[in-house]
Amino acid sequence: MSSWDLSFFYNSPKDEKIKKDLEESLLATKELKDKYFERLSDPNLNASELKSFFVEYEKIYKKAAFTFQYAHLNYAADTSNEVNQKLNAMCDDYNSKIDMELSFWKPVLLKQSEQKLKEFMNSEDLKDYYHVIEKLIKSKHHVLSEDAERVLAAMYNSSRGGFQDLYERLVNAYEFDIAIDGEIKKLTGPQVRALRRQPDKELRRRAMKEFFTRYDKDRLVLEKTYNSIVKNYDTEASLRNFKEPISMRNMNNEVDDEIVKTVIEVTTQRTSMVHKYYKWKAKKLGMDLTLADIYAPMEKVKKEYTFDEAKKIVLDSYYEFDKEFGDIVNSFFKENRIDSDIRKGKRGGAFTSYYIPNYKPFILMNFNGNLDDVMTLAHELGHGIHGTLASNQNLWNYHPPLTMAEIASVFGEMLVTDKILPTLPHEEKTVFIASKIEDMFSTMFRQNMFARFEITSHKMISENGSASWNELSDLYKEEAKIMFGNSVIIPEEYHYEWSSIPHIFHTPFYVYAYNFANLLVIALYEKYKQEGKSFVPKYKELLTNGANDSPERLLKKLDIDIKEKTFWERGFDFIEREFLNKLD
Repeated sequence: MSSWDLSFFYNSPKDEKIKKDLEESLLATKELKDKYFERLSDPNLNASELKSFFVEYEKIYKKAAFTFQYAHLNYAADTSNEVNQKLNAMCDDYNSKIDMELSFWKPVLLKQSEQKLKEFMNSEDLKDYYHVIEKLIKSKHHVLSEDAERVLAAMYNSSRGGFQDLYERLVNAYEFDIAIDGEIKKLTGPQVRALRRQPDKELRRRAMKEFFTRYDKDRLVLEKTYNSIVKNYDTEASLRNFKEPISMRNMNNEVDDEIVKTVIEVTTQRTSMVHKYYKWKAKKLGMDLTLADIYAPMEKVKKEYTFDEAKKIVLDSYYEFDKEFGDIVNSFFKENRIDSDIRKGKRGGAFTSYYIPNYKPFILMNFNGNLDDVMTLAHELGHGIHGTLASNQNLWNYHPPLTMAEIASVFGEMLVTDKILPTLPHEEKTVFIASKIEDMFSTMFRQNMFARFEITSHKMISENGSASWNELSDLYKEEAKIMFGNSVIIPEEYHYEWSSIPHIFHTPFYVYAYNFANLLVIALYEKYKQEGKSFVPKYKELLTNGANDSPERLLKKLDIDIKEKTFWERGFDFIEREFLNKLD
């Protein structure tokens, strides 16, 4: 197991340099605004001046974001620590103030004529900002006045951001008393979730009932929190003249509404694959499955992995693909940039943090020692590779949209799958294939279910003014029925599962990106299998490009057309052919 070393940032959360850096960053943003507020809208603005603005903005924001990242990592490592809470809250305040000062540039620059903006976009001086300006032109009808943008930035932490923080603090503090082998153990949320993979079905079912019942006890707070986040998000989308709430996320993701609808529809139409698989699993296990059993182990003896074993598997997989990839992955271990320990107060789940292009992403996960955790390690290190390779870009072109952000992570999981599969005897191979199917279903069909729930719940809240705990739970139950059909039993406590999905609180409409990316990765991985090592430079270029072009154009270079419905359908054909049909 490992904990990360955050001395790369500051000596400690009490380091006096933190406040100094924040103050200097805030002052610099005010000076930047004074310098460029009038100039950016001046018809005589030239390309050289605009480039200077972009460069100066980046320098200021990099310094501030360095501090914000440190505060976020400390807080995620222990959300119950008062020092971490205060530092994170202070950085949130400064972030809000800095965003408020910097919010002027889009509405002011958009006062330029479209012809002038296009001249800037095609200017040699601004070639590194081509896509930045292109996106700005596309956003013209969705950017508000300078005053309105300033108000939205200023109010964020006391509105949507405040409720998101409340949700995180509340659920990360949950502890569960679970009887295991005759002994009551106090477990965190991630540890309880891990029990879904235990061979004892009574333990699995009892643990998940306890887990969701805990959320039900806070139904009033969680209901109000979700309603408030939804209403705030949807109000902003409406003010920005988006056709639907999800359209605001789609624009940030640089993907058309119709493409997203197609992905959701195609995935929903293929849920028969889910029904087929879980009927097979129920027969194989000789029992009726409930939702608490969908990850039940099929092996007679549950395989456990130490962190060092997981490290070796993942490291070898990446090195066999490409030496540079392996070296990047190895740097995470050598420089202690992974926190895998399980602790009270630590944020659940996993994430990779890369705020600025400095070649130093950090990873948080909760390592329980099962195969899923090996895959999570591979997944997050894929993000780490992406964040490292894209560090060649400027800040403006650094962060890929969500639709592209999951590509490297899922690709990494595929590499590990191919590493492990040939080493297994027949029976173990069947078990492993089944586990991969479950992983893919979780990332594709399950996230699609979440996305459908979000779309409908946002509509329900918009039309009725609010949605009660029971209404939201009934809606979730119906979506679960669509995904699983009659292949599993849905216990009542699972109706509350929606309230345990952090993304729908933290980042509305994030979840479809997982399914989107999985289907993209299947296409990319098929190309890798067909082309071998000649594929590696093209894939590396895709990741190195970061966000310097639209997903559609970046993928076109690899002969992928995301507008074709048949492209998305082929991904499911691949799963059926390469995985489902190999079960016996």
